Amino acid sequence: MLRRRSRSAQAESRPERAAGRKPRRGRRRVSKLFALATIGTAATLALSERARGKALDALFGSEEEFTYTPPSSADGDGSAS
Repeated sequence: MLRRRSRSAQAESRPERAAGRKPRRGRRRVSKLFALATIGTAATLALSERARGKALDALFGSEEEFTYTPPSSADGDGSAS
């Protein structure tokens, strides 16, 4: 008997609540926006070397630049024999 009353109370409250509301589409919009952003990011990284470099620098840190200085010769005159 209690179940029957609760079911009837739920059934009566549903049309009143649904009458003033628009259908929910928020979750679908978010997933479409996420998919579009993912595809756009992938295309940008695939096509732009500059964007790919910036993304890798952000993930792993920027590359260190090394300057190479060849070792001086032991005898000091610069000739190799």
